[in-house]
Amino acid sequence: MTNTTSYLLVPFILAFLVFVFRFYNRESASSIKNPSFLLAILTVLIAFSYLILGVTTMLPAHSTIAYLVIGLILLAIAITRMFMI
Repeated sequence: MTNTTSYLLVPFILAFLVFVFRFYNRESASSIKNPSFLLAILTVLIAFSYLILGVTTMLPAHSTIAYLVIGLILLAIAITRMFMI
């Protein structure tokens, strides 16, 4: 794993926190089938897959860029969903 691993996980962590905040505050944690909850689970699974592939050295050469882009997309979705009514 590279030295950028912790920096790469920042968008995932922020997206997860925003999804969870929206799930509990705006959607009143009413159902597991809410999109915010499902996106929070997806965020954790993607970040976990990055960590597992990095530890087992099965991470492809340029996949860190792909994971960073995915993390930034999830963060943008989280911020957009936060301001949706």
